[in-house]
Amino acid sequence: MSVDDLELDRDGVSPPPPPPVEAPSHTKWIVAAIVAVAVIAGFTRWWTLREPPVAEPVAEAPAAPAPVVEPPAVLLPPLDEMDPFLRTLLGALSARPELARWLATDNLIRQMAAMIDRVSQGASPARDLKVLAPNEGVTTEGRGRTRTISEASYRRYDGIVATVTSMDAAAVATAYRTIRPRLNEAYTAMGRADTDVDVAVRRALDLLIATPIPDGPVTIVEGKGATWAYADPALESLQPAQKQLLRLGPANAARVVTLLTAVREQIGS
Repeated sequence: MSVDDLELDRDGVSPPPPPPVEAPSHTKWIVAAIVAVAVIAGFTRWWTLREPPVAEPVAEAPAAPAPVVEPPAVLLPPLDEMDPFLRTLLGALSARPELARWLATDNLIRQMAAMIDRVSQGASPARDLKVLAPNEGVTTEGRGRTRTISEASYRRYDGIVATVTSMDAAAVATAYRTIRPRLNEAYTAMGRADTDVDVAVRRALDLLIATPIPDGPVTIVEGKGATWAYADPALESLQPAQKQLLRLGPANAARVVTLLTAVREQIGS
């Protein structure tokens, strides 16, 4: 190596550094991306510590239907000794005198089983409720063989309807579940061993609830033997139990159906 190959420090001044070498353009983008990611990550970390994210609302699952609450187990009297028990239990459902009048009769559990059986088959329960039958006969308006049933005729049943509709549907359902073992015993003793009282109750309720209720005056026609029939063939073709319900009058019948519907919902399936 010759002397000419060495950089000399002239006058004690260092030579200027060589100009920086510019990085290739793609390297700039890589460095910028790394910095951006670091900044974003740092900002995200700062924001996370500053204010926690709001959780997305979670859709609540639909509430399960409330289970049917069975009444506490009750030691029921034997079938032939149920009257005192029923007078206390059912007497609490209504303070109406009509209910008290029926509860004063005997063999109440068998009467109930017979009424359920008859209505479930479409028959009228009137013969099982003679103690509640009105003293007055049907009254009509108009003349001739075709007439309309008067409002006075419907008012004969106001007391019975007031008794039925004064009861709480849930309380009725609870009373039914309480006495069901003895009621079913009385029902099967009638020769209905092929089914049980629950099935008969559902059939009876469904039949009465399905009764078409007129929304105006009801026309009847005189038949043989001073009997009356509904002029409307659709009403005349109903089951006797449904016709008995219509004898209460449209307004009264609608109130009874409302209560029966609530009882059916309370009893469930």
